[in-house]
Amino acid sequence: MVSAILSPVQSVQSSSSASSDDAAQEAALEKQIQALEDQAKAAQDEADAARLQQQAAALQAKLDALKAADKAKQADQNQSTTSAAAARQAEFDNEPTTQSHLFSM
Repeated sequence: MVSAILSPVQSVQSSSSASSDDAAQEAALEKQIQALEDQAKAAQDEADAARLQQQAAALQAKLDALKAADKAKQADQNQSTTSAAAARQAEFDNEPTTQSHLFSM
């Protein structure tokens, strides 16, 4: 008779213990799942960051090339302006400067 009473109590205890173990396992699994999802998101963020850095580097290279081209163009314009001014000065220098030319009435 005592064993008949103990049997249902033991079954409740083992059932309670089993459900407690299941809950602990479920909680552990949920933590692992969350950790893996966080890692996956971080990996995606890293991939996105790397892609954006590559795009930024490509745009920076393009900007640097445009600046270099603009600088070269400006240097060509300055040289051209200097050459034109030198040509005008040479024309002026080669013009005869006689009295009659300077003081014509």
